[in-house]
Amino acid sequence: MSSFFDSPEFHGMAAGGNISHNPGMGDRMMRELAPFLKAEGVDIDDPNADFTEAEFHAAMEKAQGEYNRRLFNPTGAHRGLALEKLRSFALAFAEGDIKRAEAVVSSLPSDPEDFTPSTAQVTGAAMGLVDEWFTDETQGPKLGGVMAPKWPTKKSRAVARDILALAHKGRVVDSLDRLINSNSGLPVLEGSMLAVAAAVVRLTKRDKVSAEEVVEDLMPLGSYPEPVAGTYGPADRVVQDVQAVQDDSASEQDLPEWLGGSSTTGQAAGAAADPQGVDERMDEVEKTVYEMPLYRRFRDWLAETYDDVDEDSEVFDIAHLLFCIAVSTRTDIDEPEGIDDLLDVLESFGADGQEESEKTDGESPSTVIFLDSIEALDNYLRFRIDTDETPERWSAARARVEVASMRTDPLPSALMATVEANALNEEELAQPLPHNRLVAGVAGILEWIGESRQVTGTGRVKRADIAEAAGKFGINAVGVASNARYEDGVNYARSADEVPVLEAMWAVMQSAEIIEITGTKVRPAGAADQWRSGEVSADTALPVIGAFIYERLLDVVNLVPGEDFAAPAITIAQRLIEIITPDSAPERPELDIDEERAERLSTLLADELQELAELGLLKADGDTVTVEPVYRRIVAGAGLMLLAGPAE
Repeated sequence: MSSFFDSPEFHGMAAGGNISHNPGMGDRMMRELAPFLKAEGVDIDDPNADFTEAEFHAAMEKAQGEYNRRLFNPTGAHRGLALEKLRSFALAFAEGDIKRAEAVVSSLPSDPEDFTPSTAQVTGAAMGLVDEWFTDETQGPKLGGVMAPKWPTKKSRAVARDILALAHKGRVVDSLDRLINSNSGLPVLEGSMLAVAAAVVRLTKRDKVSAEEVVEDLMPLGSYPEPVAGTYGPADRVVQDVQAVQDDSASEQDLPEWLGGSSTTGQAAGAAADPQGVDERMDEVEKTVYEMPLYRRFRDWLAETYDDVDEDSEVFDIAHLLFCIAVSTRTDIDEPEGIDDLLDVLESFGADGQEESEKTDGESPSTVIFLDSIEALDNYLRFRIDTDETPERWSAARARVEVASMRTDPLPSALMATVEANALNEEELAQPLPHNRLVAGVAGILEWIGESRQVTGTGRVKRADIAEAAGKFGINAVGVASNARYEDGVNYARSADEVPVLEAMWAVMQSAEIIEITGTKVRPAGAADQWRSGEVSADTALPVIGAFIYERLLDVVNLVPGEDFAAPAITIAQRLIEIITPDSAPERPELDIDEERAERLSTLLADELQELAELGLLKADGDTVTVEPVYRRIVAGAGLMLLAGPAE
């Protein structure tokens, strides 16, 4: 019987471009895949081989997977060589020598050589290391909140962010194919090496030891054999498609010295050190800014928005700084797409400031530039939302700016890292959420409502119905005409807004379109069917429960005496991160809050955490409160929302 390669299907695929015979690299690739295919029962060297198209594709998929595992998983001497490169890169990075770190990357060949590892081998070794470190019982807690460090290539830094988020779940190696397909080889290589370097720098500071001690502890070389000449010949080398993509976006260029950078954009080497050249460049940028119609419109809007400012006000100074940075980096902020490029520039200041602040006391110039520019950028986006014909185009950009503003502060940074590290995969999101009183309560409320039910003129549960409605959530409450009180475990309430759990869930159910209020009636809304059985997927239920937790914590803030929102919000967010990741929570910040308010907040928060535990969202054992893994992401997210400030 003829082989698959003699069949009309094969020739049709070849003619259609699905299979091609390319001398050289294609032949070499097939020779390298041949042993893996043969192990799956497909011998492409046997002219009498008998296998179907389906068998070939199934074997090819498995062979390719095994081939990639070998490609990215160095062993023996070549694992030692890959670790040597990672050690050199991390040490150069820890010393602030970016040029030397870049040289390590550029020294890596596409194919493995006798005494040099390939780009794939270094990538695979780096990914395996960060998976191991971030999930280790000893090192993992120290690595919470590690940020992607500054790097000349924006795409590589973005990949490093993805890798660091995946590392907390030990899923970097498993995500190799997705990362390569989404970004190509070079950004993944640099991103994985940056993740290694970021971990080394963090552990150096946390353990108060030298970088050399950290790399020796984490990446020892003693057990690997010496490489031997002749190990790799041209016919044995595997092919890796490393696409050296260099984005020419101005946001990746170094900023001029007068803005805190290391070189003057667009000038010849050596000119950056010339003060006169820097002054001329500064004058040129400022002249461009002053002549921009967009800048003048922005200043006019600021003057109208801020009634108590004059020409010398700081609000105009930081607006001027923002536009100078945009012009000097050739970033187009007249369209929302340009905001991401500008954000990357500003975040490099934030990363620099974070490093500088860990070395010296006080706020660094880079941090000042970052904070001022972020504030000015928020004003600019408010201006665009207020004046643009399609303001929604700018709203998403403003949300990204709010997130970026949190990255350099230890508390929000730790919360963000927790959110990223506790994302559920598709399979987990599809599973029913573990039983809790909120999910059961929503199903009970929908059954109680039926097709519709009367409510008050303000859209709340009627006083006579409080006991039954609250009971669906396991809350013991009774509606009374007067003398509201809490007595013997019973909440005697004059209206439903005096039953906190019911009030919060009623509002959240409306925003989630589980129920809708029309006039003086409540009806099931579009999302009701998903909740009726009381068995709801995590993907559906978690956003609703997260919104409920935020509403309850916001209520705690609002019940604390005084007009200062920030101090109570920070206190609550700090308590949340200590509950979720006690071993890696940042130090408690010093807050300007008097003893009376602090005690009131402590009491309210303790009561609320106990309530959340009784609802099945937290676990309380005496004074110890913990969060089940499925809820960690939404609890951390509630803390972040509090830090974002009260809704406008």
